[in-house]
This record gives sequence, structure tokens and C-alpha cells, in this order.
Amino acid sequence: MAVGDLSFELEKGEILALIGPNGAGKTTVFNCLSGFLPPDEGEVYLEDKKLGGLQPFQICQMGMARTFQIVKPFLTISV
Repeated sequence: MAVGDLSFELEKGEILALIGPNGAGKTTVFNCLSGFLPPDEGEVYLEDKKLGGLQPFQICQMGMARTFQIVKPFLTISV
């Protein structure tokens, strides 16, 4: 089980950090929240609207979007 007994609420403008070691389920949480992966049990809500069964683009249109890490955004700069 990647994620178990997770429950949280965020108010508009609030920031929450999700931290943990590799394999702790952080990416799985974001996949479930954004519609890329359906949760095995439980529900995901956005402003009292159930997100179950919606596609990621539909969830994005409702106001919650996911972005991905850009490994090398500046191709001509070395570190």
C-alpha cells in the first residue's frame, strides 16, 4: 500500500508540504489528487465536489493542476 489513512484539508491560499523518503507514496498522493491514478478507496474532493472518475484535464478545469519537475530547463547553462 503506497498511501494509507491520509486525510487533509487546505484553505484557499494555504500551503502544505508533503515530505518523506523515496517510496513513501508522495507521488502516488499527487497522482490520486490530480486524476492520473484513481484511489483504491476513499474519496478526493475539491471545494465539496467529488473528483472520482474525472479525467486530469477536467480536474484542471475545476482549478487544481499538476506540474512536473523540469530537469534541465536551460539547455545552454551548465552547473
